[in-house]
Amino acid sequence: MNNKTTKIIVSSAVAASAFVAVAPSQNADAATNIETLISDAQKAGTVLKWAISIEGTADGVTQPWTQFNAAKTAIAKAEAALNGASYSDKLKYEALLIEPKTQLQRAQGYLDAITASTKIEAKTKALSEAVITNNLEQVEAAYHAMTAEFRKQTILLDRVYGQSTRDKIRNVVKGPAEQLINYLKNDVTVHMLTKKAATDINYGRYQEATKNLYEAQSIVNSNVLIWGNFLKKNLDAVTASQPVQLVSISRVDSTTVTVKLSRAVSSIQLSEFTFDNSLSATRAVLSNDGTTVTLTTSVQTPGTKYTMKFKGNSASFTAPGSVVPIQIGNQTIQHRETTEVLSLVANFTEPYNQPSRATVRVDIPAGIKVVSINGIENNIAGARSINVTPEKNGNVTIGFTAKDVNVAAIDNVITFNKMEGNTVVETKSSAKLNFYAPAKAGSFSNKKIYYVDIYNNYFVTTDGMKYKMKTSGDVYRNEGIAVAFDTFKSALDLEDTITGTYQPTANSTFEITSNFYFVDLLLDSKFAYRSGTAGYRMDGSRIDLNGTAQPNYEIFFYKNGAYIGKTRVNTNGTWSYSTNVDQNAISDYSFVQQVAGKAVPTSPGWDAKALRVVEGPLDLLSIKGGTTADDDLSNEVLVFTVAPLKNKNGSVLAQDQVVALSNATIVVQDNDGTKIKFTNNQDNTKFTPVSNGFQVKFGTIDPGKGTAVIMSQGKDSLLTGALKVISIDGIQNAYGLGMNVNTGFQITGY
Repeated sequence: MNNKTTKIIVSSAVAASAFVAVAPSQNADAATNIETLISDAQKAGTVLKWAISIEGTADGVTQPWTQFNAAKTAIAKAEAALNGASYSDKLKYEALLIEPKTQLQRAQGYLDAITASTKIEAKTKALSEAVITNNLEQVEAAYHAMTAEFRKQTILLDRVYGQSTRDKIRNVVKGPAEQLINYLKNDVTVHMLTKKAATDINYGRYQEATKNLYEAQSIVNSNVLIWGNFLKKNLDAVTASQPVQLVSISRVDSTTVTVKLSRAVSSIQLSEFTFDNSLSATRAVLSNDGTTVTLTTSVQTPGTKYTMKFKGNSASFTAPGSVVPIQIGNQTIQHRETTEVLSLVANFTEPYNQPSRATVRVDIPAGIKVVSINGIENNIAGARSINVTPEKNGNVTIGFTAKDVNVAAIDNVITFNKMEGNTVVETKSSAKLNFYAPAKAGSFSNKKIYYVDIYNNYFVTTDGMKYKMKTSGDVYRNEGIAVAFDTFKSALDLEDTITGTYQPTANSTFEITSNFYFVDLLLDSKFAYRSGTAGYRMDGSRIDLNGTAQPNYEIFFYKNGAYIGKTRVNTNGTWSYSTNVDQNAISDYSFVQQVAGKAVPTSPGWDAKALRVVEGPLDLLSIKGGTTADDDLSNEVLVFTVAPLKNKNGSVLAQDQVVALSNATIVVQDNDGTKIKFTNNQDNTKFTPVSNGFQVKFGTIDPGKGTAVIMSQGKDSLLTGALKVISIDGIQNAYGLGMNVNTGFQITGY
């Protein structure tokens, strides 16, 4: 190795030694520098914190830019120094910078809020200066500019950190600005609405003009305005320039309507108001302010739309009476007002569900008026008969109401009679139809109660007047004693005598002057004995009894003379009770009711209500064989006999007479698996009740000629040999008890 090389190696080694020795000292200096910068940033953040807080030196007006910039610079220096730090040091020092950076962010919101308040203050000042000019055009322009700036800048006011600091800045400008806005808004609004109405009138937009003028007039009438005289003068001038227009029409009752005019008038003529649909005005009264006309009309027909014309304008209203649909077969008694319109549908079909085209005579009772027939308007008052041709679906639909809205129509029934020539071959009847007349305001004395609706809070007196009871405000008494609404309603019953002063829309007084006490315990109508039955028929181990009785009374139950339990009648007059039933036997139940809390009667008594229950299944007894042994069930007529119900000793308890439903079916199957279902009224199949049973005329089986359901093809798709009866559905007794078909029944000799 030469000397030159040796010198280089030695020099390098010395330099390396010097570097290693110096490195620890340099690292220590850098760390110290970062800590100093972090400390400076924290101190600057603290100074800024108190500069933007009302608890410090903040006054809500001065912007602390010096403190803000100092903190911003200190934070920037500290973050720059962290670029060369280790990962762990960065985490440590960045955590220490969170607080000063938070204060910097809050300071930005504080500065922005003061800037925003300055802008609001400038617009507020401009608006104040416009007010001094007494020029409403300038005021309106400055008002819009100021409110727009206010809406925009107040968002920044709400971003200041700290409730007290935020309130301090707000109070400087927001309060005075809002006060000025509220001071001027009514004047500016009236000024704007009046100008808009004038423009609408020029362009013939009278309805819009009327709306704006009404709104402006309402503000003038209910507020003290700065430029009140000037604004009212302008408003009156624009209003006077508007042609008198019909604004709206409102129905008050069946003989009264009110008409709103677009502006006040000094006089009106009755002949100026005309109606369609035969309605006429008989009297016209102008209101004191000249803007409303009250018209007395002839009686309005419920459900009818009327259009009135006035000076070339028109407006419409509809007499209330939404159409309430009911159906023949629904025997629920209808309790309606004379202002209501009902629709009633009766369907007439021929065999095989073909619609009937025969004439149907509809008999209308005296208190009813027909308003439509099959959707076509009519006006036919009873007592009358109407001949109607059913629609394609077999329906006859009539819309009807009470003949007179002021006269009740009670216990009416409408009948539909299918005619063949002059002979009635089928009759269908409605339920009872009650139309009650709404009672008028005034006193009434010693009326008898005819009907009470505890759900809808009204009662009807025997003259057919309907009185509505209010849950609050009305005064109630029972034989001189003040009672609560619910107590009065529970006590109110049929034949009670009632006196009072009635106000449909104000407070009324009602007093039961004489309670009519009676015992009227009723079972639900489903338990009524059917023709040809020995009692209520059922199949089961328990029976659920229910019905109606005196509200809050108790009902006591006896079985075969022995007491079995009791139940309490609900406040709405309904009750229910479940008990065991003896199997394959007759059980005689008795019911009595009395005031709640009394001792159990030792026996039912001679006047108790009674119900005989005959328990047992409805079974098939036998099938009479066919008359033609050709293995063709088509057109065969077979008789099926119902088994008499017997007790354990073999004594006959009852012999059911059956009802065949329109969709009754029978399913039969032969030995090779062919299974076919026959349905009543399809493919000439017909189920007909006979004494102690029913007969079946079997229709077409061939699928090519009919639609008999072949449920299983078997080997040959033909019925041969003895046929098992798989099921019979749709055959029941008078109480809806379905037939049981036990195994082993066969059809032979067909």
